[in-house]
Amino acid sequence: MTVWLTRRALFAGMLISGVFTFAGTAAAQATETRIDVIYAGGEVIPAGQIKIFADDPAIQSEKRLAEQQMSIESDGKSRHIEVPVAWTASPQASRTLRIVAHLEREDGWLLARGTAPVEAGKPISIILNKVMY
Repeated sequence: MTVWLTRRALFAGMLISGVFTFAGTAAAQATETRIDVIYAGGEVIPAGQIKIFADDPAIQSEKRLAEQQMSIESDGKSRHIEVPVAWTASPQASRTLRIVAHLEREDGWLLARGTAPVEAGKPISIILNKVMY
């Protein structure tokens, strides 16, 4: 799959960078990594919108990290989607910080979700698992 870097994807990467800074990883060097989204079993990712955001269960504040998110469109033909992200890593970063991805249809119905822990200097791989209703 060819990754197209558009203004929207670049803005989304900068937004995620801000999320990591907000999560307590400030005062550190900028690190470039990527978020790789795949569907469980290596199947084709269904068409829809993938919303990616940071979540930290250890933060008990009114301001949720999920308010700052990025969205990527899935065309229903790709087996994985890769998004480059620049963020700041710090030894003081929360160990419970994770990246969450939700795949939703156009009508907002949740199709799949997945999470992955954040480890400095390593790519983030999120496996989307089908949601059972």
